[in-house]
Amino acid sequence: MSKLVVVLADTDEKYLMPLELKFIQEFGDKANIEVISDKEYFNTYFSTRKKIDILVIHEDLYTGDLEKHSIANLFILTESNSISGTEDLSLNKIYKYTSVKEIFSEIMGMTSTKSLSPINQKEDNKVIMVYSPSGGSGKTLVALGICAAVAKCHKRVLYLNTETLQRYNFALENKGFCSQGFEKHMLTQDENISEYLSTELGEELFDYLLPFRQSISSLNINMDNYKHLIESVRATRQYDYIVVDSSSDFTSEKTMMMSYCDKVMIITGQDAVSASKLDSLFESIDCSDNNKFMFVCNKYSGESVNWLINNNLGNKCTISEYIGTIDLDYASFNLKILAMNKHFQKIAYTLI
Repeated sequence: MSKLVVVLADTDEKYLMPLELKFIQEFGDKANIEVISDKEYFNTYFSTRKKIDILVIHEDLYTGDLEKHSIANLFILTESNSISGTEDLSLNKIYKYTSVKEIFSEIMGMTSTKSLSPINQKEDNKVIMVYSPSGGSGKTLVALGICAAVAKCHKRVLYLNTETLQRYNFALENKGFCSQGFEKHMLTQDENISEYLSTELGEELFDYLLPFRQSISSLNINMDNYKHLIESVRATRQYDYIVVDSSSDFTSEKTMMMSYCDKVMIITGQDAVSASKLDSLFESIDCSDNNKFMFVCNKYSGESVNWLINNNLGNKCTISEYIGTIDLDYASFNLKILAMNKHFQKIAYTLI
């Protein structure tokens, strides 16, 4: 198998060093990485036709002449943090002065071929729980959006909905349900449950366990059963991320799952009721670990009172992202719309 060809071009040599190290860390010896900081050498290098998988180039070095080369994925480093209406939106532009981690994630998220995904998968798979202390926060849409954005970065994602009543598939292509009998494998905590899972999955940008037709309470399925399923799936290392979408009731089972998961994303609204319930959550569990707990405000409006600030909740948590109301036409809805949402992309970059 031929190696990937990656070219990083910028006259600021010190800037390129950490970006080069990031590519080396992720691809190892599976890629040939060429770093060009000298403009004269840049002209010499491109004086002959090149075949390049990824070219990351400063905007001052970019010219239309590069189009004569075979460049699969072109990314232009720009020093402007905004794109004007006169710019060519067909070009992939990345703001230069952001973290190397975010730049790399953005590059991988926009590459045109899955073969460019990182080779070195050293990190263990992660389990992320999405929870809201208040109903109606749009938690499930946020969970699906995060799954889509992470999957767009060429990560293998499994979505598990653990709500009592499950009808989230109205927003997905597959409108089916889990086959009758799969609940028995969950109830008995079958040691081979991961082998039965493949026939119960929907497959789009990411995989998802099809919803149960009946309420999981009527099937006697609880969070411990889901925990066993997750542990079995983790052991197969089939997925990089498992996202657990949980209902808003707060029980000992929920605290158990929160303790088990690598990351807990708390979704809240800005209204007085949501802020009050969030404050109640703080009185019940310790959410001070910033590496484990992440807070997102959904359906945010700058024209409405932000009770998260008025209730001084800022002293107890930091809101990582404010997401405005997302108006969706479900007749034409698909997960790619969520994957391209800038808020979900930003959250995905912090997780990867």
